[in-house]
Amino acid sequence: MSYSSIPSSHPVAVMQQAQSQKQSQPYAPLSTPPPALTPVRVFNSFCAGAIALSTSFAVMHPLDTLKTRMQAAAAAPGAQRGIASSLFTPDTLRTLRRGFLASVIGAGPQGGLRWATYEVCKHHMTKWSPPPPRPPVGAPTQILPSWGFMATSAASAIAGDFVSSIVKVPREVITSRLQTGHYDTASKTKPTAMYAFRAILRQEGPSGLFRGFWSTTLRDWPFMAILFTTYDTLKNIHHHFAVTSRDTIGPHGQIHHHEIPTLKSTLFGGVAGALAAFLTTPFDVIRTRVMTRKDKGKVSMRTIANGIIAEHPRAAYRAFFVGGAARSVWWFCVCSMFFPIYERAKETLDDWSDDRS
Repeated sequence: MSYSSIPSSHPVAVMQQAQSQKQSQPYAPLSTPPPALTPVRVFNSFCAGAIALSTSFAVMHPLDTLKTRMQAAAAAPGAQRGIASSLFTPDTLRTLRRGFLASVIGAGPQGGLRWATYEVCKHHMTKWSPPPPRPPVGAPTQILPSWGFMATSAASAIAGDFVSSIVKVPREVITSRLQTGHYDTASKTKPTAMYAFRAILRQEGPSGLFRGFWSTTLRDWPFMAILFTTYDTLKNIHHHFAVTSRDTIGPHGQIHHHEIPTLKSTLFGGVAGALAAFLTTPFDVIRTRVMTRKDKGKVSMRTIANGIIAEHPRAAYRAFFVGGAARSVWWFCVCSMFFPIYERAKETLDDWSDDRS
């Protein structure tokens, strides 16, 4: 059978059309959102985000415990002599699973709210934003996404993180205190997440569950902006050089991409997560100290930062990056699992919803 006899709906014909269109339309956007965002698809994003974040947090919880204990140990007296002696102990090995249930259970609604909000915001912001100007004929093809596209990804990521904070901050307060032995006593019975929850309400009131809210926000907003813009940029570079049989052409020459290989999604997510994690480590150090302080009084992020500088006048930059390597490795592993799980789960749920409709 010759190529001229292939039906227009055949995957090979679709791929040829996409390749031809991409070459003849160098000004076409690299990627565009799906044409419609129904409540069902938003719910699918919620479920996929919940599944992906819970799974990745469950697998990587021990390393998160290690990172948190490193940062808390740095605030203890004599920490300047070295953290390893107070960290790598039999007690630390016994506590690597602390806060597991609180972290995993809380990660479900946290991931769901974050991704559902992200998808909605990105869809509407892209829909309302004007199309990019067309460069002159013969201009070089655009490989990197435009600043407008990156700003849309960053703003949507920040909005998603802010909405998810209603679950995220209490989860991190409870988890970090269990990981650092905040409520340990002489009794052999170790405190549970419910014990920590009740203790916080009894000693600090409901506001105690949101202790460190702004330090967490200051850490996570730049983290999410770097994470999502980096991941979306890597995806767009991939889409620029690879056209699949499921890609379709929009009315104005846009290429609608519907899938990304799992291996590449794993790599892109890991790189984006590690980069964002390392650059925001100083904010994470401040957040950990705020949440795990024995003193129940209010403390500002500036006070914590000034205290770190006073403790390490000659090497403050090292103190601000305590646990940076563990945090980067943790987020590399989390994001390398999260993004492919999310992509595949959402694709499966969307296909299942389309079949039922």
